[in-house]
Amino acid sequence: MKRWFWVIDATVIILFAVIGREDHGFVSDIWDYLRVAAPFLLALGISIVVLRAWRDPVYWLTGLALAVGTIVMGMLLRASVWDDGTATSFIVVSAAWMVGLMVGWRLALTGFVRLRRRMAS
Repeated sequence: MKRWFWVIDATVIILFAVIGREDHGFVSDIWDYLRVAAPFLLALGISIVVLRAWRDPVYWLTGLALAVGTIVMGMLLRASVWDDGTATSFIVVSAAWMVGLMVGWRLALTGFVRLRRRMAS
């Protein structure tokens, strides 16, 4: 799990792009989803390296720091490199999604591990 944490975080971002485009009724193909997800995936990669997230990838504060880095850099990349919009509502929804899920799966995993340890002892 510790070696593959980034797959879960990347999945959070990809699901955000897919659900968002579908919810707004856009006709989309794989490239449209990737165009929306790309700045955030790049920002996630940069955040992982800068934070050295592999040291404690399942700690909830790691997830929070990755989510904040992903949101801030992703929005900056989206606006400057991808030349796409960053409406306030988009920022709020994406921040809630990414913080909720990037922190949430870590908290759920930690709780599950603790519960298993209690049951085993």
